[in-house]
Amino acid sequence: MSAIAIQKGHIRLAGLLFKPSAPLKSTSKSPALVIVHPGGGVKEQTASLYAKKLAQEGFTTVCFDASHQGQSGGEPHFLEDPSQRVSDVWSVVDYLEHLDFVNSDKIGVVGICAGGGYAVAAAKADYRLRAVATISMVNIGDSARLGWYGDEDASKHVETLKHAAQQIKAENNGAELVSAPYVPLHPDNETPYDLKEAHDYYLTARAQHPRAANQMLIRSLPLVLNFDAFHLADIFLKQPVVLIVGEDAGSRWHTEKLDKMIGGATKKIVVPKGTHMDFYDKEAFVDPAVRDVSEFMKANLS
Repeated sequence: MSAIAIQKGHIRLAGLLFKPSAPLKSTSKSPALVIVHPGGGVKEQTASLYAKKLAQEGFTTVCFDASHQGQSGGEPHFLEDPSQRVSDVWSVVDYLEHLDFVNSDKIGVVGICAGGGYAVAAAKADYRLRAVATISMVNIGDSARLGWYGDEDASKHVETLKHAAQQIKAENNGAELVSAPYVPLHPDNETPYDLKEAHDYYLTARAQHPRAANQMLIRSLPLVLNFDAFHLADIFLKQPVVLIVGEDAGSRWHTEKLDKMIGGATKKIVVPKGTHMDFYDKEAFVDPAVRDVSEFMKANLS
């Protein structure tokens, strides 16, 4: 593993590069995978777990901190900007194309949670990404508008946008930047099971990281609420796609929605008894997902 810097315009993205475990022949170039972390996460959490394990499967992998997050550049920090999250992926592809040990015709993208939605959004606009894998996918715009289970009224967020506009105006006039938590600070009986698990993952010793501060600036809300990772996927997402989701994940509806939109993914894997967060760090779910992604990418990267 090597720490790397990926140039993106006037800022740099902080990344981790994993080379294939087995040495390449002098004339060989490896396929490569871009690993996209969940909303609120950093590269050192589940993204690096998948990057390391997929490198052991024979891929060059890169995980990275999104613009405005982790160790990456971009101000203000803790901004969740979907357009930047999507173009981050393209910048990593640019980086991989310059590595002499990578086959630039065999680059895929793997996204976890919101990273899965961003992976889809990136791939449907950039055919340098030859195959797509999503794990516990969330379309962050749909989730913000419709709630964790997808059954809320999006129109209620007219008031959210009014509040955000007032806050942004105040901040532009010198007020302190205000943020909201990605995951619940104090889960209760009304909190969806997946989000209780998210609290356990991000805010306890299970996977807590000092640069994953559970903060999303209020000025992110207009950007997120008006974003749709699946927009035009029915027209432009033509690459092979594998969708991996837990049977019992409250977020499963995102995977089912995309699957229907594109007329059926190349492969959809619904894992019995799996929940959303099981695929972040639980070996019984992560290891089979890694094998499925590896087999799929080896068969479909071209």
